[in-house]
Amino acid sequence: MVSVRMPSSLLEELKEVSEKNHYLDVSDAIRSILRERWLEEKDPYRSKVNEIKKQFSDITGDEKIAAMKKTLKLLEELNEL
Repeated sequence: MVSVRMPSSLLEELKEVSEKNHYLDVSDAIRSILRERWLEEKDPYRSKVNEIKKQFSDITGDEKIAAMKKTLKLLEELNEL
């Protein structure tokens, strides 16, 4: 068992993340975040994929399609290397 002390603002943000991602409670959200970070350290390409996903989540509409096309082109170029 691990006890974690954190600022109340961070706790509120974790509660919002928990509700948004349908976790049972804040501890599930923390475990998920830690698991994701651990996997990123284990596989550096995973962090790039997550970064791309985050960028896409911030974009809407026609901009998203253009960004996806640009990313696809970059991935094809990387695949050729």
